Amino acid sequence: MNRKTTRKGFTIIELMIVVTIMGVLSLLAVVGYRKFTYKARNSEAYQMLGAVRAAQETYFQAFGQYCGSADVDEWPADVPFQAKINWDAANIPDDNAWSQLGLKSPGQVWFQYRLSAGLDNAPGDQFKAEFQNKPWFWAQAVGDFNGDNAKFSTFEVTSAKPEVWSSGENN
Repeated sequence: MNRKTTRKGFTIIELMIVVTIMGVLSLLAVVGYRKFTYKARNSEAYQMLGAVRAAQETYFQAFGQYCGSADVDEWPADVPFQAKINWDAANIPDDNAWSQLGLKSPGQVWFQYRLSAGLDNAPGDQFKAEFQNKPWFWAQAVGDFNGDNAKFSTFEVTSAKPEVWSSGENN
């Protein structure tokens, strides 16, 4: 009498293959989610710096100079890390260029914003050639998404170039 035995269940190899596939899919999902969140956070910097450019050009048309001084004005006072912080426009000092420019954020922000402006006295050697003998402004957004206080996401816009410069967009 020949009996046919049927096999029930999975072999250890089949289970290992399924676990490996699930691990790879999970990794891809986490990486995709992280890129999506960074892109959403970075869009704040692009929008705010675009608004700074528009406000500075309006200010220049009205007063013949850009708003600010060669000293860098920062707002909010600290670089946010891993969480948004309040823009708190009511507490911006009157002598801060952010107050004079009149630009406001709708609430909380992922970045600290920096602003400087002047005429032929740009801070740092990297700007002197770009701004030589003409009014200029420079604005920067700095964020620390992973909270390590070492790798920052940085975005800059100047009166000399129409594009936004960025560094460390995924930090």
